[in-house]
Amino acid sequence: MLLQNPINNRFTLIFALFVCSLVSAFWLKGEAAPRSGSVFAQELLLKSKQCLGREMWKPGYGLSKGTLGCAAAVSNVLKASGNSSVHSAVVTVMRRQLLAPPNSCREFVIRNGEGRAIDDGVLLRCCQPGDILLGFKAPPSALNGGANAHCGIMGQGTQVFTNNWMDGIWTEVEIHQMFDYYPYIRLLRFSGVESKKNAVNSNK
Repeated sequence: MLLQNPINNRFTLIFALFVCSLVSAFWLKGEAAPRSGSVFAQELLLKSKQCLGREMWKPGYGLSKGTLGCAAAVSNVLKASGNSSVHSAVVTVMRRQLLAPPNSCREFVIRNGEGRAIDDGVLLRCCQPGDILLGFKAPPSALNGGANAHCGIMGQGTQVFTNNWMDGIWTEVEIHQMFDYYPYIRLLRFSGVESKKNAVNSNK
């Protein structure tokens, strides 16, 4: 039938080429597309494990020692995972960078000044491995310089990868060991990661 009708034959050929071009375009777009939040979280978790035992607050940021190097350490682990948009030795500055594009992290309130310790129930309903954990002595809108803030990367359950403020070594600890001291606890999650139903979202 196609040989007997050159008009239909030409139309079919043009249509086939059009479909092929669309398929190629979408395939190439998929190749160049940025990683989803969930994929990056898995890579960040893996890199956090690989960095254990190292002084991750080095290099950069002008620090002479690592006892106050938590934000620098997390920034360097993020960079090693392929995200160089977060780069600060100050936790409150790092939080602003995480909330702003291109990261546009979603923020979860775990503790907002109440209680004497982190509530495991609230934490486990909200947290996922690869979330960024931030702790503050005062509300996050304040500067919270020096030892008034701490940060890390969530592992499984209540485990956290963080800079050890005693020796500046990247370590894995149980969250209460270092973060109960901070009345204001936030989790930040990269875009694309499915959030839990019971999580509380706040950028305040």
